Amino acid sequence: MVDRLSSQSLYRWIILGIIIIIHVTSVYSGQGIQPLAPLLQSELHLKYVQIGMFTSIFFLGGFFLSIPMGWLVDRLGVYWTLAISQFTMGSFVLLVSFADSYLMICLFLFIAGMGYSTINPATGKAVMAWFPRKGRATAMGVTQTGIPIGGLLAAATLPTIALTLGWRKAFMISGTLSLFSALLFLLSYREFKEEESENKVQILQPSSLWGIFKNRDLMVLSCLVIIFMALQQSLGAYLVLFCKDSLHFSVIKSGYFLSLAHLGGAIGRLVWGPISDFYFGGQRKVVLMMIGTLSFMVCLFFAILPVSILKRLIVFLIFISGFCMIGWNGMYLTLVAELAGRDRAGMATGVSIFIGSLGMVLGPPFFGYIVDLTKSYSYSWFIFSIMIGLATPCLRWVREPRY
Repeated sequence: MVDRLSSQSLYRWIILGIIIIIHVTSVYSGQGIQPLAPLLQSELHLKYVQIGMFTSIFFLGGFFLSIPMGWLVDRLGVYWTLAISQFTMGSFVLLVSFADSYLMICLFLFIAGMGYSTINPATGKAVMAWFPRKGRATAMGVTQTGIPIGGLLAAATLPTIALTLGWRKAFMISGTLSLFSALLFLLSYREFKEEESENKVQILQPSSLWGIFKNRDLMVLSCLVIIFMALQQSLGAYLVLFCKDSLHFSVIKSGYFLSLAHLGGAIGRLVWGPISDFYFGGQRKVVLMMIGTLSFMVCLFFAILPVSILKRLIVFLIFISGFCMIGWNGMYLTLVAELAGRDRAGMATGVSIFIGSLGMVLGPPFFGYIVDLTKSYSYSWFIFSIMIGLATPCLRWVREPRY
């Protein structure tokens, strides 16, 4: 028994590394459209709202499948559901390189997004199973660093690849990386072994979905997260264009700024978890409120500061924007899993992401529509600062579980 526990304790850190790789490659593939936006806009003659639609279409695919895939993760386990989803996403991102129209790119991104729908429910369930509560938010935050790291690498490398080899080759490379990560996962991952609970079969019945929707605190959190997700995806979709068009930086340098935001997000996901686990005694809500407050301030600065001042502060502000607007996910997913419990973690994460995905789908095109309408990014940043400023204090309505 002792040897078994020791083996599981050691293997959980291998699990951590595998999940990080999955997140890195999935984001590098699925959200590589963001740093390539200026090149696609120029070649395909797209409006700002159409650029935002690329991100929205990708997450729209995940929106439709997040609940059934969350249920499948609880029902069938992490192993096959995550491997198949990663293979699906990589295959259709690779197919984007052969697309010859805006609509075809949207179609392939939509199906790739369906594959992405399993990533967070599956990895969240894996962390919930392999890690105890003390330190769980830290582990979740560490695994979630793969998301901004993937975005950082995409922003730092894909524009250069696209300028050198063409944007089609960039998509071909990013899609292939996801296929390799699916193979690595199949060869490396094993399910957590535990005794079946007496009510396991009942919990995994489709009818138990209603129990998730009746969880008042989970629903409040999920609805508020719509704003957090809208802001996060809008930052990713438009930061390069904002730096290029408003601040007059080059495409390459603007891509580096997006890398900086993702670096801030990676550090945020490493930092916010330990703050919650060890400074606030496992409280998640107060940390999310801190993140929301800082996000409000950064958006407001982007909106009101003159260009001359903004350019002098841009490195600091972009880093902080990533630290907050990209760095919050690990805290949110930990709270979702704890509100639902281990047995329902996959389904609860799927349901919550299903609701929150409204922000992913609607946020970027709404941001772009405001820019198209006003010919200025300031109005978009100001409106989004109001939205996150109103959502943050409402987190007080979420009642955290007591242990």
